[in-house]
Amino acid sequence: MRSVRLRLDLPAAYVHPMHAFVADTPGFRETRLRHWNPSVGERNTLVFFVDGDDEAAYTDALADQPSIAEYETAAAEGRRGFHLAVTEDQRTADARLTAAFLGTGVVVVPPIVYREDRAIDVSLVGASGELTTAIDGLPGDVDVTVRRVRPYDGRVADPTAALTPRQLAALEVAVDIGYYASPREATLDAVAAELDCAVGTAAEHLRKAEATVLRQVVASVPGGRR
Repeated sequence: MRSVRLRLDLPAAYVHPMHAFVADTPGFRETRLRHWNPSVGERNTLVFFVDGDDEAAYTDALADQPSIAEYETAAAEGRRGFHLAVTEDQRTADARLTAAFLGTGVVVVPPIVYREDRAIDVSLVGASGELTTAIDGLPGDVDVTVRRVRPYDGRVADPTAALTPRQLAALEVAVDIGYYASPREATLDAVAAELDCAVGTAAEHLRKAEATVLRQVVASVPGGRR
C-alpha cells in the first residue's frame, strides 16, 4: 500500500469559478477542501477552508454561481481566512475529475488544495495497481505530476504514527500537565517526574517527538514546502 501526492495542472475548462476567483483576487491565497459527503454524486456538500482576507467579496462571488445551492461561513478564530460549508450541484468538469477515483481501490486523503496558480494538489492512498488505474483514469488533457510516492505508514492521517512509544508517552504527558500551555503550566522537571526518568532523557524524548511530528505535518500538507 502506497501514498501518492499529485499535482494536477488544469485546462481552463476544469478550473472552478471560485478557484479562479481566489487565483485572480488580491488578498486570497488558496482553498483547502477538508471534508465532503461520502457519496459523491450530482449534489454534494463540502467543507473548505478559504485562505483569504475578504470574506464578503468571496461570498458575493459565490452567491453568483448557478451551481451553488446554499452555503454558510464560520470565522477561523486566531488566524486569517474562514471556514465554508457549501452544497453544490456537480459541474460536468468536476464530475470528469472525480470519476477517476470513484469505483477504484484508492482513498483520497484530505485536504485537497486548490492553489493560487490554479493547480490542484491531492494525496491518494491505495495498492500500487489501483493507484495507477486511478491516475490513468484522469482526463487526458489534465497535466498530472507525481510529486511523491512512498509506502503508506499512517503519517498522512496521523502525524504521531512515526513516534516511538516512549516519545508518544512523553508528548502525551507534556500536553496533559500543561507543558505546552500558554503560559506554561508545568516544567520539564514535572514531565520527567511523570515519566519516571531523568530530566535530560525527558527533554530528548520531547525534542525528537516534536521534530518528528512537525516533519510529518509539513510533509503531509499538499502544496507546502518540500
